[in-house]
Amino acid sequence: MKRKALLLVFTAVLALAPAARANEFLLGFTGFDYQFPNANPSVYYDLGEGYNLVGFVTSVGPLLDPYVDTSVNEYTINITNLFATNRTAFGSFLVVDFSNNGRGTYYADPLSGGTPGTYGINPPNATSPSTFTDGSMRLTGDIDGFRLTFDFSTNQGNFSGTMTQDGGPDLIYIPPGQRGGWTLGGLAGRPNGTIPNGYDNQVSGECQVLETPTTHTSWGAVKSLYR
Repeated sequence: MKRKALLLVFTAVLALAPAARANEFLLGFTGFDYQFPNANPSVYYDLGEGYNLVGFVTSVGPLLDPYVDTSVNEYTINITNLFATNRTAFGSFLVVDFSNNGRGTYYADPLSGGTPGTYGINPPNATSPSTFTDGSMRLTGDIDGFRLTFDFSTNQGNFSGTMTQDGGPDLIYIPPGQRGGWTLGGLAGRPNGTIPNGYDNQVSGECQVLETPTTHTSWGAVKSLYR
C-alpha cells in the first residue's frame, strides 16, 4: 500500500495542472546516488550535504536518437552540485530540498579505447565519478528546485527537479524554444543488497518535458496520503 502511495506522490510531483502538450522525452538513465560532501554520516542529507548521481544513459528520445550509437560509445550521466537546504520529516518520511544551480551532464565515451564507467565503493573514489565523466561531454544543463522524498519504512523514494539545457555540442539538436522546462525525475531505493558500499540508492530516472506544467506537491498532500 505504501509503495502505491509513494508512486502517487511521484505522479503528483510531476503533473498537477491541466494538460498543455504532448510529452517530449530526452533521455532515460539508471545508476546509483551518494552523498558528498557527507560531513554527518549519521544523518541522511544533513543541511549542506551534497546529492550526487553517476550512471548510464539507457535510452534517448527523438531529439538525440539520430546522434547516439551504442555500438560505438558508452553513454553516461553525472548529476552534481546540489546541496541540502531544507529537511522536513513526518513519520517514516523525509523530504529534502536542495540548492539551485545543480548540474546534470551526459557523456559519450568510446567502447574501443575509452574507460568503462566503474562504480567502485565509497565514492568519490579512483573510478567514480571520474570514469563516468572522462568521455566527451555531449549535453549539460542547470538543475533547480530539486527535491528528494524518501520513505524509510520501505527504503524507497523519488526525486524531481526542473532542468534547462544550456551547454555541450548536442545542444544544437534541441530547438532554442525547447531548452527550458525539462523535468528531471525518477525513483530511488534500496531494493536489494547489490548497491555498492558507500552509495545510497539504486536510481532509475528520466529527463523529459511533460504534457502538464510541473510543480512540487505540498508536504500536506504527502501526509494526506497516509491518513
